[in-house]
Amino acid sequence: MNIRKLLSSAMAACLLVLGAMLPCAAQASVVIAGTRVIYNATDSEVTLKLSNVGKSPALIQVWLDKGDPKADPSKLDLPFVMTPPLARIDPGKSQTIRMAYTGEAMPQDRETLLWFNMLEVPPKPTAELAGPNYVQLAFRSRLKFFFRPVGLQGKADDAPGKLVWRAGTQDGKPVLLISNPTPYHVTIIEAQVGEGLHAPKFDAGGMVAPGGELALPLSAAPAAGGKVSFTTLNDYGGPMKHEAALQ
Repeated sequence: MNIRKLLSSAMAACLLVLGAMLPCAAQASVVIAGTRVIYNATDSEVTLKLSNVGKSPALIQVWLDKGDPKADPSKLDLPFVMTPPLARIDPGKSQTIRMAYTGEAMPQDRETLLWFNMLEVPPKPTAELAGPNYVQLAFRSRLKFFFRPVGLQGKADDAPGKLVWRAGTQDGKPVLLISNPTPYHVTIIEAQVGEGLHAPKFDAGGMVAPGGELALPLSAAPAAGGKVSFTTLNDYGGPMKHEAALQ
């Protein structure tokens, strides 16, 4: 089987087991140095380091998609070049992935969200391991990839403080309604209205797009005039604490 067919088969298997990947994550060998990619339009390229911490060689494939995890990489047309798109990483070794913007038109008034994908294909098992009951899995990782044009108003770190929070209902249940007037994406990992163990809260994670709105389900209805305490992720994937008035 050639590499193209191997990767195609591995990707299909990966999509089938995607929902069950978390319990098996410890078996993956290749780790990514980072939790997100920020590509500023002024950068000539951005790099990402992949390291094989396992005991066997691994074959990896990388690509970007627009948000559909089931999209066929061979049919995607995005203005970025990934080098190398395929690579073998030996145990204890690393591979640097270089990503370069080719200059085609992209929205200039806001960030664009894409997704970086890495598919890891384990080596063929030895004759001793292979058998009728042997199952071989491919592992897929996805990271948020933000393309940031030149000249956006404000700074990404200031965007969480400009969110507008309101109390509301959705399908008869209490929610926090968030409006984002900035050109940056804001990832929220938790939010709480008021204080105490029984304060209405949200801890499932979500992201509000530039100029967009997001509804976060609450565990209970918040009191009027409360204060929202919430945590976001910065460009380095680190948590940042914030407070805001509930309108």
